[in-house]
Amino acid sequence: MPRFATYNVHDCVGRDGRYEPERIARVVAEIDADVIALQEVTLDHAGDVVQCLEEITGMTAIDGTIFDRGVGRYGNVLLSRWPFVRERIHDISFRSREPRGVIDVDFRVDGRIWRVLATHLGLRGNERREQLALIARLVDARSVDVDVDVLLGDFNVWLGGRTFRPFTNRGFAVSRVASFPSWPLPLLKLDRILVRGAADAPGYRRFHTAAVGVASDHVPVVCDVSV
Repeated sequence: MPRFATYNVHDCVGRDGRYEPERIARVVAEIDADVIALQEVTLDHAGDVVQCLEEITGMTAIDGTIFDRGVGRYGNVLLSRWPFVRERIHDISFRSREPRGVIDVDFRVDGRIWRVLATHLGLRGNERREQLALIARLVDARSVDVDVDVLLGDFNVWLGGRTFRPFTNRGFAVSRVASFPSWPLPLLKLDRILVRGAADAPGYRRFHTAAVGVASDHVPVVCDVSV
């Protein structure tokens, strides 16, 4: 059964203040996902983060960073065991706010097309609403030729409410798993997985171990999808 995950890695800086990409990579390897979206990754920060992630996990990285902070490009990275057949990066930046993007990838697995979108939304409500509307339009543009849609990311939504209605109205199941803070106990549902096209209700859960509690200020959210 395919497994997906999303994980805000806090620039690979743990609660102990240490910058350790290797620690993040070990957590990712332990999750054992087929596809995982990472947020708050800085490339060229101190060595090759992508190389570290690929070597330890055995996965292939897709670079979705679009923001140059001076110390390196910053943003989203997607790691996958599956070879991809199509890849695009969409800019969903809002006005003068921090640049934001969406990684948009197709995978062909067992004759099915899985479309995975990975993102990290803005901090303000009007910003997020506009970004979610843009993502909904991306979904609509290719709804016919896709078998399963998976949307992964840190949505920065503290209170769900009607935020995800554009997606539930389109048939997506939305995770409601608390993922922040990683210690002492996750209380807020910032990180989400949305799935459309699964045969059964996705098995959403958080992945919380002692190592996860130190590695970042978020915990990963995981989902197994049956088709």
